[in-house]
Amino acid sequence: MRSARRTWLGAASLAAALMLPVSFVAAAKETGYRLELAPGGKEETVFAWSKERCEEWHIPDAPLRAFRDDKGEVVAFASHYKNRPLIGPDLAHIATRCSISFQAKNSADPSEFSDMSWIAATWTPNGRDVFALMHDEYHADRHPGACRFKDGMSCWYNVVTAARSQDGGKRFTSDEPPTLVAAPAFKQDVGQGRHRGFFNPSNIVQQDGAWYALIATTGGEGQKGGTCLYRTTDIADPHGWRAFDGKDFTIRAVDPYREDTTQAKPCQPLKVLPTVVGSITRHEASGLWLAIFHLGPDEKQGIVGGRVAYSWSKDLLNWSPLQTLLTHPTMWSKDCGDRERYSYGAVVDPASPSRNFETTGDEPFLFMTKMHVAGCKLGPQRDLVRIKIRIVKETP
Repeated sequence: MRSARRTWLGAASLAAALMLPVSFVAAAKETGYRLELAPGGKEETVFAWSKERCEEWHIPDAPLRAFRDDKGEVVAFASHYKNRPLIGPDLAHIATRCSISFQAKNSADPSEFSDMSWIAATWTPNGRDVFALMHDEYHADRHPGACRFKDGMSCWYNVVTAARSQDGGKRFTSDEPPTLVAAPAFKQDVGQGRHRGFFNPSNIVQQDGAWYALIATTGGEGQKGGTCLYRTTDIADPHGWRAFDGKDFTIRAVDPYREDTTQAKPCQPLKVLPTVVGSITRHEASGLWLAIFHLGPDEKQGIVGGRVAYSWSKDLLNWSPLQTLLTHPTMWSKDCGDRERYSYGAVVDPASPSRNFETTGDEPFLFMTKMHVAGCKLGPQRDLVRIKIRIVKETP
């Protein structure tokens, strides 16, 4: 998830969000809630790279995911590909552990799905058994003869796989090869010249006896780009995840290296959601689902550096038009005058009664990665920060 290879997220068009069916507009009006920064809220540093890093590229490189373990401690990940936990008594006091919970094998064989992996989502029923979705990158430019191009973006191929921990997140393991949750129906050498595959799962949430996550795709070879909703009725079964096909959850990931892909079917991207979702949480007072996005510059709306946007849903399928929480330089800003840029926003409420922080009250926190800019470039100096926001019921 290195920033130099993330430009596609900020380039995603918001045109779809401006051409919505009447039902979506009505849904937006029905919500009656907005997000704003809490009065007097100040940015707080959760992980300070200058003081707490275990090595140079020990950085917060994904949205924060957290759960309470069986001992009552909070275990969190905002992972780089060497996945290290943050552990503490609460979300305000989580500290780095230099031990690595998971690291892929840097394998040159794309069929192993084990080049570089990020713990992108976690969910636990008891604080001991933890089920994870992994963001798995294969960078063919790093492996001789694997790519026709030299730049990383053109050679980047991505899948989402499953992993599991049986000790509260201290160590994760996966099958060999890992079980696919979301994957393109073609091998890594197909369509080179752009980034391809499925990326950046949201956190996992439970609703009505099933578990859900949103996963982004850049499309290609019959698959439309966008964000698809995935569901499983058995969180312990890594083979159980299915994507929404427009009517039901029927789409199983097909392994392009081991299976016949001629019958593989595409997932149906959800309307309104333009790109990767940082987090989804259920607002306790309203019962609505809240999705958070970090987006890049938008000339149509006069947004130069980028913004944090959000959307509401009653059912995880139908989402309201995007609204803006705040504007600030994001990792896709092109302004060389930036001193800091932000990304990987996720809403988490430390007071949530959910073991997996799936719900939020009226005053949660927005957690983000703050990236220090030098010479118009992003380096490893990145901190995990948070700022209090609030959810306000609008007066009719």
